[in-house]
Amino acid sequence: MDDARTIRDEYKKLIKQGIDPAMERIETKSQKQKEAENTFRVVAEAWLYKRELEQKQDEETVRRLKHDVYPYIGDLTFPQLTLEILEIKVFKRIIERGALSVAKRLKSDLNQIFKSARKKKLIQYNPIEDIELPKPQGGNFAAVTEEQDLVPMLNKIWNYSKLYTRCLLTTQVALKISVLTFQRPGEIRKLKKEYFYREERCFKFTASKTKQLHIVPLSDQAFNLIESIIDMHPYSEYIFVGRDGKTFISDNTINSALKRLGYGGEQTAHGFRATARTMLDEILEQRVDFIEHQLAHKVKDNNGTAYNRTKFLNNRREMMQEWANYLESFLQA
Repeated sequence: MDDARTIRDEYKKLIKQGIDPAMERIETKSQKQKEAENTFRVVAEAWLYKRELEQKQDEETVRRLKHDVYPYIGDLTFPQLTLEILEIKVFKRIIERGALSVAKRLKSDLNQIFKSARKKKLIQYNPIEDIELPKPQGGNFAAVTEEQDLVPMLNKIWNYSKLYTRCLLTTQVALKISVLTFQRPGEIRKLKKEYFYREERCFKFTASKTKQLHIVPLSDQAFNLIESIIDMHPYSEYIFVGRDGKTFISDNTINSALKRLGYGGEQTAHGFRATARTMLDEILEQRVDFIEHQLAHKVKDNNGTAYNRTKFLNNRREMMQEWANYLESFLQA
């Protein structure tokens, strides 16, 4: 009853202003329909469709829009997309997770979409042109650090041989071991057979940075992968052997594979360390000192004394198995 009175009162006000309530409803409905047709998502999809007709490859662009843009501004109209809104709802999140390369590429994508909107006279000013991104700092390595990005990447890595039929089995295993053990790329590609301890189910070698003995417990998944290739090249001392059948794979092998999978600007071999570091801490809630030990970082106790490298070995073994199971759960989904 109260709602009916409210509507009646509104109608009276409109009539006093010389406005036909019926026409007002039609115009309001028309305006809402027009806004729905001009949301960011609709214009972006039209832009992508045009590019598809031009046979341009936009798989990465589509993935970035679906993950980092549509959920946050997809239903907003272009007049609502101010510089401040774009900085807060889109770029701030990406920058804070350390994915500067993604932010840079996304800025380029959005710039093209906003230019398309300007041609349609939906906007007069393109705020993307005024977005300023921080410059990458030395030592930063591109890394996926969110589950929504990790799942498709893992499935591509585990199916690498199907997506790229010319790949070596050792390359595919090296990719998987990089994810499962998150050791330094140089240490992984130069792994010798003598570093592999079957009975103890681990690697043992001198860490390149600390120059100390480093023990890497292997999950069941990692152990089985190593077992599957370790005897492939009996005349080589290395586990991950290149095309010559003797020496280890090149320093660009893993990164080249990631580029072929479409992750050139978003994930590097070294970046798997940041991926694991973030997710073990924030999602699996593992102790930071366990993680730091596994990364072969220098770790000290409260007295400033370096921990014994074997002190948390059992804890790290459990952590590595949990990490492998966590990754595997996405492959089984």
